[in-house]
Amino acid sequence: MSKGWLNALTDHPLLKGRVLVVGLVDLDPKMAEARAAEFALGDVVIGSDLDAVLSQTKPDLLFDVVVPNARPGLVATGLGHGCHVLTEKPMAPTLDSAREMVAQAKAAGRVHAVVQNRRYVPGIRRIRQLIESGALGQLNPADRHDAQRTQPFHSNICRRQARL
Repeated sequence: MSKGWLNALTDHPLLKGRVLVVGLVDLDPKMAEARAAEFALGDVVIGSDLDAVLSQTKPDLLFDVVVPNARPGLVATGLGHGCHVLTEKPMAPTLDSAREMVAQAKAAGRVHAVVQNRRYVPGIRRIRQLIESGALGQLNPADRHDAQRTQPFHSNICRRQARL
């Protein structure tokens, strides 16, 4: 996930040169060092302790690309350091933890937003129009399978059931 975001920050015309990456945190600092070298991030602070890196860098925004079960703690730490937080999907491992993170962001006066990168994809918008118009008739549940192997912890295929 970090590679995708760093590609966007360095390649997308609306973002290129507008975001300064000040730190990378990974359980394995060597992975973060490799990513920093890949994107020529130079003076970026690297570490395995989020709290320490946030204390040192004092960023405005924290990009959260951790697994969902680690998200509540990461978001709380980021908000505690005064960061706005941009989170990958899904927002939380449970509805209760999602509600808690919303409350924490509100109390901190910070934004905690969830990436919705497919919301405006033309094909998805068209499918929604077809559903809403009734052109597709009665819909049944569908399965979507994502096969990703971008991190060591992605050792199997993720399966999600979606209702249209």
